[in-house]
Amino acid sequence: MKGKYRYQDPDGRRYRLSDLRSPQPRPNLIYDYKGYKSHPNGWAVSRERMEELDAQGRLRFPAKPDGRIEMKRYLDERKGMPAGNVWLDIDPINSQAMERLGYPTQKPLALLERILAASTNENDIVLDAFCGCGTALVAAQKLKRQWIGVDISPTACRVMAKRLRDVCGMDESEPLWRAHRANAFVVRDLPWTEAKLRAIPHFEFENWAVIALGGVPNKTQVGDMGIDGRIFPVSAAASFPRRREGDLAGLEAEKFYPIQVKQKDKVGRPDIDAFEAVLMREDCEKGFFVSFDYSADALGEIEQFFKRTHKVVVALTVDDILNEHLARKLA
Repeated sequence: MKGKYRYQDPDGRRYRLSDLRSPQPRPNLIYDYKGYKSHPNGWAVSRERMEELDAQGRLRFPAKPDGRIEMKRYLDERKGMPAGNVWLDIDPINSQAMERLGYPTQKPLALLERILAASTNENDIVLDAFCGCGTALVAAQKLKRQWIGVDISPTACRVMAKRLRDVCGMDESEPLWRAHRANAFVVRDLPWTEAKLRAIPHFEFENWAVIALGGVPNKTQVGDMGIDGRIFPVSAAASFPRRREGDLAGLEAEKFYPIQVKQKDKVGRPDIDAFEAVLMREDCEKGFFVSFDYSADALGEIEQFFKRTHKVVVALTVDDILNEHLARKLA
């Protein structure tokens, strides 16, 4: 529509232009109008109709005397076409999509917006009981619907919370939500304590830690070569060309910081040694390690590794993440 109806009146009405010349010779419709001559075939409308269109502001006159008068056809007067049951005009989320979060079953926002616009009214309540990365919630918020999202995965809940903050500009605030602020939401029943985080499955704990650092978890959870997630600096996104879908060439060459996560009470030196080998192999200047605590030998090795190589291992604890002490350590 934007391609065909690319002109706009001062009031914002969008229109396209249509030629007023007759496709077949019509001698009775050959006449001059306001100094503009008709095509040799004649006009497509009578003089009376031409005057009517002119009075309605539906004519566009050319800048040159030898140009042709054209008629405005407004988009808002077209009936359009009813949507069928096969939608081919919404592209799926591919590796180059700007809205891509890396969530394996993410759906296009335009798809959920169409579904909700067709099936709900403003201020209705939308329930997504398996909401994943929250596409339906974002669509509902943008369309001024109320919403409730449910997911069994703490990782998914944190992904959707971050998305609601970043995309919709919402506040994650219990007081504001209780005050019925339209731009406030709450997340409930997540593992906010160390005891709960010790009890969740290992891979779920990995995802929680990686996303808490602003990283991207690995899709593959076995054979990850010692890397549970990656943090991509902003400079890396700007300096590397966009790849085509399925083109993996150069993926590992992009600048990133590896993340290693261990659901251990106390990480020892062998774990740190293995992660240092990852930094050397990938030639990364910095990496992040997350666990509940670290032995003195582990912390000593991190210090010696920096002295030897000038590469940094940032040792983070679960307490650092839960109590939002990350700003100081991520600097």
